[in-house]
Amino acid sequence: MDCGIGPIRISSSSSEKTSDQSRGSASQRMGDGSEPSEEATVDGQGLSAFWRMNTSPVAATELANLLRALRKAAGYLGPNVGQIEWAGMSRGNTGAIILDPSLVFGRYPVPSEKVDYVLGVLVHEAISRIEWSDLVWKKLEQYLAGMRILHKIMFQKIVETGEQIYCDMILDRCLLGLYAARARRVAMGQARLRLRGDKVTVDELVQLWWEITWGESLPAGLEAYEDALVPLHGLSSRLRETSTSSARLDQRCEQRSSLYVEAWEQVKEAVVPLAVLNKVLVWHPESGSAGCSQRPRESARGTRTELPTFVARKVEAELAKSSTDLTPIIRSVVGYENEDVVPMSRWDFDISARPVVDTKQVNRLRAIFRTYADRSKLVSRGLTSGKIDRKRLYRAPISGRCFMEAHHIPNMNWNICLLVDASGSMRGPKWRLVENTVATIHKAFLGFENSFRAYAYFEANGISMVANLVRARNLVSIPPSGQTTSGQSIIAAAYFMPQDSRRRLLIHITDGESNLGCHVQHGIDFCSDKGIHLVTLGCGYNNRQAMLKQYGRGIQFLNSFGQLPSALEKLLKWTLIYGGTDNHTPSQRNWALDQFDSQGGAT
Repeated sequence: MDCGIGPIRISSSSSEKTSDQSRGSASQRMGDGSEPSEEATVDGQGLSAFWRMNTSPVAATELANLLRALRKAAGYLGPNVGQIEWAGMSRGNTGAIILDPSLVFGRYPVPSEKVDYVLGVLVHEAISRIEWSDLVWKKLEQYLAGMRILHKIMFQKIVETGEQIYCDMILDRCLLGLYAARARRVAMGQARLRLRGDKVTVDELVQLWWEITWGESLPAGLEAYEDALVPLHGLSSRLRETSTSSARLDQRCEQRSSLYVEAWEQVKEAVVPLAVLNKVLVWHPESGSAGCSQRPRESARGTRTELPTFVARKVEAELAKSSTDLTPIIRSVVGYENEDVVPMSRWDFDISARPVVDTKQVNRLRAIFRTYADRSKLVSRGLTSGKIDRKRLYRAPISGRCFMEAHHIPNMNWNICLLVDASGSMRGPKWRLVENTVATIHKAFLGFENSFRAYAYFEANGISMVANLVRARNLVSIPPSGQTTSGQSIIAAAYFMPQDSRRRLLIHITDGESNLGCHVQHGIDFCSDKGIHLVTLGCGYNNRQAMLKQYGRGIQFLNSFGQLPSALEKLLKWTLIYGGTDNHTPSQRNWALDQFDSQGGAT
């Protein structure tokens, strides 16, 4: 290289070059799914191996875990990153960042080197949105309108590369810049493979400018690009100054657009004679929409591979477990073609509850659950009286402690969930009655080894809401409103019950039939499939026959608060004897039922 190119390489920050070299480089074919080189790892592992622990060998679960981790990492950049999805998951959300799942296909759990690369691609796109790169393009529209088409393509290549450099300069100041550097090196390698060595092109010019900015070593014999590279390298320095500026975001966008126009005027004479390989516009106004433009999200990496439909649905259901939108879970249960399903979401806004708890009824409820609880046999040996212990007969002439006594201790380890109808018809005295009922059951179930949960459901603006009524062992409340979405709410409550060996019981309290969302039978069938005993209490009902038609014989009607213990007793006996089915084939009996029936049973 002659003296014209020399100053460009010398003025490149040596710290930037050292930083990039210490981070390592990914394989040029990494974007095509191959393994990255050793330079992209630390002690043979990618950087993400040191913080990403939630992994799975199952493809759908792993893709969901990885997407959740990517969303969390990108969230550190700012609040306006937007939705992040795999290709094939998008539901008409044009503002989402769509990732190519083929980048991580092949091995599960996904290797940390691939995770590093995907995260680098993601944070680069995210920072471009945070820094309003689209606004820079919009500010340049008027300038672009008066240009010839070929000049417009050349200018847009300079702007696109400049925005890439600017975004990476911002990322380089934080830890996420380590991942962006790896993705950048892969992109550089892919772009280099598309160039032609027998022509002097604008494509190679911007590629050289991009590589020079980040301290890459350049081959000799590039004198044809000398006149254009000097002002472009000066543009890099000014972009760095803008990236550290304290000006407002819109002002920085204005500064960048001005810098690109100024740089184009300086390099125009040197660039116009060059050939153009890729003649696709990066930014163009949408046809038929005045003033509305877009920048295609498809990059030079090629066409994205979409997730198969069944995998995308499984990923969405996995993500819904920890998100506010529960609709994918409901659809995975009732079917994706069910037109009755309405959107469902969690509700996190509640108010303090001040119910009246009757201690006598609490004691009665505890007695009922002790009666129906399974028993653990506890044997006390070495006693002076009781039943003769055959294993201790040798003690008879010695100490006389050859007796034993068996105790049947109730196992209070129920897995219980209360589901309360909070629709508009439950306002006033009905809701007060329900609050007292929930508080009484809550008080009765506390202690021992019980797992207790309580939810309320209602509808707002066509969306079914589910609210948690227990916050750190305290009872909260919500204002009743909307229609009744019992079917979907039963599914949601049953879905989130812990799956362990404890007996699971779901108590549903409502004042009427379901009139929105999927049919109640879907919820009943789901509870039956999961081994959950579903019991329904009709409180202050209006249409008894309609509720009987929906819930069958698994419902008990209440007219007053004092009927709650007896209603629960009847429902529990019916559930334990008949197993929650409509036929009356008795299930296997246990000690508690034998004792209950021997005492006369319930009326």
